[in-house]
Amino acid sequence: MVGTPGHTGDSLSFVVPAERAVLTGDTVLGRGTTVVAHPDGELGAYLGSLRRLRNLAEEQNVEAIWPGHGPVLDQALPVLDYYLTHRAERLEQVREAVAAGAREPIDVVRRVYADVDEQLWPAAELSVRAQLEYLKQEAASELSGRGA
Repeated sequence: MVGTPGHTGDSLSFVVPAERAVLTGDTVLGRGTTVVAHPDGELGAYLGSLRRLRNLAEEQNVEAIWPGHGPVLDQALPVLDYYLTHRAERLEQVREAVAAGAREPIDVVRRVYADVDEQLWPAAELSVRAQLEYLKQEAASELSGRGA
């Protein structure tokens, strides 16, 4: 059992060594990407969980991801690398949206998720709220690091 908080605070994953697989529940999905369900879900914890799963997959030769939803993913390392890259790209898009004047989470969703079906916007807004909280904590940490 591996604690993989982030999607929600209590997310767990399970390594199945005999199958060279990890059961990720909702941490990694068979299709699309996971919602970081703010306020219970936290982006910093989620990024840590993805890095933990990636390291585990490399160290224990995990080849497959068994998600809670969608098909089995047969290439664990590339999938986990994609998830990490995708999160970094989305976070940069949120930074840019805020810099361009988006103040409310729904305003960020309209800019960043414009190409996503509007039926998915409520879920996207949960992730945006988590991203905004992450950026707020990041900024506070930078300020405290400067002695401000």
